[in-house]
Formats: sequence, C-alpha cells, structure tokens
Amino acid sequence: MAVSIWRFIHIYILYVVICSIFLISSYKILRRDVKNRLNQLLSMFLILISFSMISNFIYASFSEPSLEPAAVLLHTLSMYLISFSLAFLLLFNLTLYNPESSITKTSNQTIFLSLYSIISLALFFIPNGIKIEILSDGTQSYPVWSFVFFIYYLIIFIPPMIYSLIICVKIYKKFSSKRLAKRMRLFILGILCFYYIGLMVCFTNYLNIDFLRNIFTLTGFVAIIGVFLIYFSVGKSLNQPYEL
Repeated sequence: MAVSIWRFIHIYILYVVICSIFLISSYKILRRDVKNRLNQLLSMFLILISFSMISNFIYASFSEPSLEPAAVLLHTLSMYLISFSLAFLLLFNLTLYNPESSITKTSNQTIFLSLYSIISLALFFIPNGIKIEILSDGTQSYPVWSFVFFIYYLIIFIPPMIYSLIICVKIYKKFSSKRLAKRMRLFILGILCFYYIGLMVCFTNYLNIDFLRNIFTLTGFVAIIGVFLIYFSVGKSLNQPYEL
C-alpha cells in the first residue's frame, strides 16, 4: 500500500498519539468516580473522539479497490462519532453550569442524546456524500466530501459548538476565585483546540487542497494540547470539580 508521507504522519503517528492520550485521560477521569455524571459525560466525549480515530486507522490501511465502500462507511462513522461527541460535551457544560436544571436529569439527557444521535446518523444516508478511491497499486486517496455532506456536517457541528462556548463563558463569569477562573479559561482553550480539529477536517475534505491538508497535519498537535488543557483544568483539577 502506497501512503504519502503527510498522510502517514497524520494517521499513523499523530492520530495514534492523540488517540492514546484521549483514552488514557478518559480512563483517569472515570477512575476518579465512575458514578459521577459529569465524569461520565466528559469521558464519553473523549472516548467517542478516540473511536473516530480508530475508525480512521482501519480504513486508511485498505489497499484493495473492492474495499472502497467499506472505507467510505468507516470514514462516515468517524464523522458521526465526532459529531455525536459534541452532544456529550454540551451536556457536560450545561450540567456544570447549572446542576439543578432539568437537563441534568438522566431521562432528559437520554432523550437529548437519542435525538442528536438520530440527527447525526443522517450522515450515513447522504447520496454520494464521500468519495474515496483506492487504486490498483494500493494507493488510497484522501476522502473528498460533496457539498451536501459538507453543509450537513456544519449544520450539526456549529450550533452545539457555539452553545457550548456561550455556556463556558457564562460559567467563567460565575467564578469569583481567580484560580478557578484560570482553570475555566484553560478549559475553553482546550475545547477550542477540538473545534479547530473538527472544522479543519470538514474544510480540508471538502476543498481537497493539498496545501491545506499539509497545514492541517502540521497543526494537528493542537488536539494534544487541547486534551491536556481539558484534563488538567476541569477533568482533573476541580475535585469537587464541578461546584461553582
């Protein structure tokens, strides 16, 4: 299988490192208190992103042209998992902001997650939404998105992103302690790193410009920075963590 140096770095080095860090961080968060709802939400956010990367590992190794449909399916699964992870991050922020609100009830969160999952599942049913070519010599092209897939992904990505950021700012303003306010700033920077990755995936796959893909590979390390900021700000440091 012929793989470009940029894609090898992106998939088999950068993604492996990021995936490992995300899984380790989610394990440490859950180990603190597996029954804590906020720990569960934040861990699921990290776990879903990790699984999306694992999906990338699998289909990037395909070298048979007959596996093109499977590669498209796994890439769509990766995008679904990234989109669905946004729901857990949003619920985490909403619960952190107001633990007594109706959205903190398990039944309401289950309904919200179910609805968001259904909306995200529509990615699988967009005709010709993704194109991946595997040549006879084993060379696999980058995924290329159609305009419809590109727009739908933005539709399910941007609203929860904006709402989460708004909630984070409100949480930040509620802190009277400079120490806690600093931690919240770090958390906001951490999720901005994740949003950067999510949007860059979108634009690089739609525009399909090699220079933009190379920039994405070179800047992909921000995801590592992001998970450390998330973990050491809210994920670890607030040990009655979530009381404002």
